[in-house]
Amino acid sequence: MGIVARTKGFEYRDEAHKIRYEEAYKKAWLIQNQKDLSEKPELRIKSFFKSTKPVKKPQLPKQAKIVNNMLSEGKSPRQVAKSLYENIKYISSLITKYNLPTKK
Repeated sequence: MGIVARTKGFEYRDEAHKIRYEEAYKKAWLIQNQKDLSEKPELRIKSFFKSTKPVKKPQLPKQAKIVNNMLSEGKSPRQVAKSLYENIKYISSLITKYNLPTKK
C-alpha cells in the first residue's frame, strides 16, 4: 500500500494524482479569471497566472554586451576592466546585475 497524500481533508491516491488535480484546478482557475476580467476589467490584479506568454529577456546595454563578449572569450573581470579603462567595481556590478556571461 502506497503513501496517501492528504491536503485539507481531501485524500489523493498518490503524488501524481495530486499534481494532476492541481493542474486541472489551475487551468479552470485561469479560464474563470479570464471570464471575470472580460466582464469586469477593474478586477485586474497582478497575478502570477494572468499571462501565459513567455517573458522576454531584457536587452543588454552596449557596455554590458562588450563585457559579456570579453568574458565569453575567457578574460577575467580584472582584464576586462583594464581593457575598457573602467573601474573593477563597475565591471563587477555589470556582471552581477545582468548575470554575465550569458549565452548569445
